Amino acid sequence: MNIIPPTTRNLIPIDRFQHLINQSIKTLETLLQDEKINPSERANIALKILEITGYSSVTAIEPLKLSSLLSSTPETSTNSAPNVVENNITILPANYVQIENFLTPQENREALKIALKQASKFVDSKTTTQAVNYRKSSILYATLFPSFYELLRKKLMATIPDVLTQLNFSPFTVSQIEMQLTAHNDGCFYKIHNDSGSPETNTRVISYVYYFNKQPKNFSGGNLRLYATEWNNSYVLNEREFIDIEPHNNSIVFFDSRCKHEILPVSCPSRRFEDGRFTLNGWFRAGQLNT
Repeated sequence: MNIIPPTTRNLIPIDRFQHLINQSIKTLETLLQDEKINPSERANIALKILEITGYSSVTAIEPLKLSSLLSSTPETSTNSAPNVVENNITILPANYVQIENFLTPQENREALKIALKQASKFVDSKTTTQAVNYRKSSILYATLFPSFYELLRKKLMATIPDVLTQLNFSPFTVSQIEMQLTAHNDGCFYKIHNDSGSPETNTRVISYVYYFNKQPKNFSGGNLRLYATEWNNSYVLNEREFIDIEPHNNSIVFFDSRCKHEILPVSCPSRRFEDGRFTLNGWFRAGQLNT
C-alpha cells in the first residue's frame, strides 16, 4: 500500500484557515456527543469538512487492489505491516488470512448438526454499546457445545503461530479464546464496528470467523467487509477502502481485531433456519506480550 503524504495549499489567509480548523474541531466534538449518529459517520462528517477547506491532515490511502482467495492453502491479502504516518497515526491495512477446508468434512458436518439440533437455544445478538438497529443475528453460547469448543480451540491454537507470521504480528501469550456460534438468516447484518474498541474488549488481538452452511448453499450475501482503518481515534478513514470476503463453507478467516469491518446483509429466500449463514467466531485475547 502506498501512503500519499498530505499536501499544503496556501489558498486562504492563516487566520481564516485557523478559524475553519477550529470550526471543524467544534463540529467533530458536537457530533461525537450525538448518539443517534454511529461513530464512523460522525468522524467522516468532520473529515469531509476538512477536505472542503483543502487542509485535511489525514493521510489518504491508495485504493486496495482486491483479489479472490480460493486456494485450499492459507493465503494472506497484500500489504502486511501497519503503516505509521505523521502525528502518531497508524494505518491498519485490510489484511487477513483465509484457510479453506479448515476442518475435516466430518467436523464440518458436526458443526452444522450442533447448530440445527439447538436451534431453539439461540438468542438475539447484542453489541457492547447496546446500540439499536446495529446488528441482527442470533447466537449460541459456547457453554452449550463444550466438546466442539475444545476441539476447535486446539485447532486454533495450533494454527495461530503461522497466522501471526503471515499478518506480521509479534507472538503473544493467548490468555483466552472466546467463541460463539452465530446464525444469520434473511435480512441479518452487522454494521461497521471493530472487535476491541471498548474497555471490556481491548485485550482482543486477533478475530476469527469459521464459516459453515448446509449444502447446497441456500443463501447469498453475508460477505465480511474488512476496512483499512486509522488506529488513533479508531474509525474508518475512507469507506471506499475495503476488501470483501465471501463466506465459503468450511473456511476460516483471521484478521486484526482493531480493524473496522461489517457483515453485509444476508438474503435467504426460504427463511428457514437451516438454510442460513452460520459461523463459529470469536477472538484471541492477549495475556502479556512475549519479549
